[in-house]
Amino acid sequence: LDIRDNISASPVHYATSMGHFRIIRLIVQFTGQHELNARDEEGNTPLHWAVQKEQPGSCSVLLTLGADPNILNNSQLSPLHMAVSLGKHFVLEQLVSHKQTDVNLEGDLGNTPVILAAFLDNHEALVLLYKHGAKFCRQNKLGHFPIHAAAFAGAKKSMEVFLLKGEIRSWSIDTHINYVDKSCSSPLHLAVRGGNLDIIKLCIAYGAKIEQQQCDKSTALHFACSQGATEVVKVMLSAYHKVCDLINITDGANQTPLHKAAIFDHFELSEYLISQGADIDFVDCKGHSPLLLATSCGAWRTVNLLLTHGADLKKKDKSGCNFLHLAILKPRGLKNLPTEVLQHESVRELLNDEDIEGCTPLHYACRLGIPESVKNMLGLEVWLDQKSKQKKSALHFAAEYGRINTCHRLLEMVTDTRLLNEGDEKGLTPLHLASRGGHLKVVELLLRKGALFHSDYGGWSCLHHAASEGFTPTMDTLLTSNIKLLNKTDGDGSTALHLAARAGHVAAVRLLLYRGAKIILNKNDSSFLHEAVHNGRKEVTNTVIESDRCEEAMTTYKPNSTKRCIVMDMIEFLPESFKHLLDTCIKESEEDVNSTDYYDSLAFLVSPFTLTALQNVRRRRKGAPSSVCDPPACLSPGLFLERGVWFSLGGRALF
Repeated sequence: LDIRDNISASPVHYATSMGHFRIIRLIVQFTGQHELNARDEEGNTPLHWAVQKEQPGSCSVLLTLGADPNILNNSQLSPLHMAVSLGKHFVLEQLVSHKQTDVNLEGDLGNTPVILAAFLDNHEALVLLYKHGAKFCRQNKLGHFPIHAAAFAGAKKSMEVFLLKGEIRSWSIDTHINYVDKSCSSPLHLAVRGGNLDIIKLCIAYGAKIEQQQCDKSTALHFACSQGATEVVKVMLSAYHKVCDLINITDGANQTPLHKAAIFDHFELSEYLISQGADIDFVDCKGHSPLLLATSCGAWRTVNLLLTHGADLKKKDKSGCNFLHLAILKPRGLKNLPTEVLQHESVRELLNDEDIEGCTPLHYACRLGIPESVKNMLGLEVWLDQKSKQKKSALHFAAEYGRINTCHRLLEMVTDTRLLNEGDEKGLTPLHLASRGGHLKVVELLLRKGALFHSDYGGWSCLHHAASEGFTPTMDTLLTSNIKLLNKTDGDGSTALHLAARAGHVAAVRLLLYRGAKIILNKNDSSFLHEAVHNGRKEVTNTVIESDRCEEAMTTYKPNSTKRCIVMDMIEFLPESFKHLLDTCIKESEEDVNSTDYYDSLAFLVSPFTLTALQNVRRRRKGAPSSVCDPPACLSPGLFLERGVWFSLGGRALF
């Protein structure tokens, strides 16, 4: 009798669902009371099944035998919650009449049966629950009272039950309708969120305060404007005694209802608010007027509406942006605005207006690469040579961000090369910036138009900038145009090869060595290989070792300076690369490995400190005539094992 089926249901579950009272009693008699609270796979007890199958008789028998009515299933529903949600009022009455039933039991999110009934507008259940002691003032975990749940769900009859029963308990309707939850939301706030106009009218009719603010100071009017609920807004404003006090009420961001409507492009509602006296130029906490906010949100219908109503074009946000700056930041840029708007004199004046960084709308368009907006502004005779506070022109921005089409547009308007070769506050020309970004097509365009190979204020050429970022195609183009850049040094005496090695750009180092870059020391007595080793650039170091300029790179250093022999640094900082260096010094002969003529050819630097020479030695097999050589003098004292050959440091090695 305590067997379970494939859904973990017991015989008591099935007897309950069929209303077989005698069988229920018989099973409990033989198995004990624990079967009364047996759970199926969904956590439902026989009482849950009695509710689902609407078996009030089975429910009564189970309760009489001692079944627990307060067990929650896997969905956090007790039998009472389930009866409310399914509208099983006969079973509900059996449950609430039992003395062990907790009518205020909390389920999912702390919802009591009352809150659940309110959300479902089960006003009949509310009356039964109230009759048996259920509390109408219990909050759930979201902080909502039952009246909030009813307002959000549009449960008009349940709202009326709450207000009526509240009056019986000496809760005035005015107090009850303005109850706030933990976020200080009133039922009117929830009603507006739910969007039920009848409930909104009901709340207002019962005295809901339209100016009531949440913790973030938002009113129900702000919510309605965000939703574009024009009819709701009209109901609120018509019910308020002094519209001028409400129409410009601000929230925590200092935004008015007009701001909220503008954000979501509710232009019809915006027009109504303006007709009711909304301040068209009110600014929020970020300095945004409705026009600036609508522009930054791409609400173009509202933008046109505000322009038609004479919104102040000179308003700027806290970043110093006017509405043209913000318009350019949106997709399609100035094409979003009607041609007649751009032709207006007051709008044309904004074209040369600067933000707090000294950037004009043209700078913005060039940075983002919007050639049509650039074309529009150039047609309005905007100043091309206007600079930002960093002394960057529009061409600087276009080149820096690789905007090839924009560069074409700008250069079509340039009559001399002054703008082409002007430096910013760091002496960076458009060619420097394009090279640093690896924008090959822009570099080629600038060179064709006459860009010069100036150095910036730090002595960096355009090749330095390209090499520091590892853009080899750009480097190749620059060297093809001016091979003298190859060995040009900056203020620290570093060449492009130094910078490429320091940054670990293998391909760039390989290109420069192939092109014949000189291996020189900078003002810190560092060669490019010093830079690679000291910065842990293993791949660069190995590339140099494998190149045909390895000997030159290894022997280029200044004795008695702070920068010692590079091999010593390699041993200390990149021992794996040093091992690779030794490997490359050993070359096997072409004879068979078992032949007495087989040998290894060794090429070690005898003394890198005195830079005497490379000594070529042949190591023969055991039994062949022996050779004697000195070990690399740069090795630290000790023993070094390489391919089974011991080099006794400080003495002679026998092969």
